[in-house]
Amino acid sequence: MKIRVEHVDFEENEIILRCRELDDEMLEVLAVLRERSAKLAGFKDGETHLMQPSDVLFAEAVDGKTFLYTTDAVLETHRSLFSLQEAYGETGLLRISKSQLCNLHHVAKLKSLPNSRIEITLDNAERLIVSRRYIQDLEEKLGVADY
Repeated sequence: MKIRVEHVDFEENEIILRCRELDDEMLEVLAVLRERSAKLAGFKDGETHLMQPSDVLFAEAVDGKTFLYTTDAVLETHRSLFSLQEAYGETGLLRISKSQLCNLHHVAKLKSLPNSRIEITLDNAERLIVSRRYIQDLEEKLGVADY
């Protein structure tokens, strides 16, 4: 891949990707660009907090509400888990159970459990359980097939 930077006098920065085909390398570049420009809103104590999707360790739906967990806060969001995965799946958010999404960039360890489940340990030592239904997606995204 060739990278060229031009300094021009425009009002707004612009990025143009030229490619013969939209291959894995280009999709990864697009994901990084989208992640850096995307903002996610979370609410706590009457305040709106804007964050990068990469700041989210995991998201969880509890009693009809969706919560975003970061290293130092738990924030509520008005978005559903489905909406979060659709919008930010390219940035690492993956469904691991009916009620949870996990940010794959924060996965530190995997451990096999009985009943064909996997325990994920995040880089903050939080532990999450991947249900059987979502194991294949996890293995494919992490590149650890046949775990």
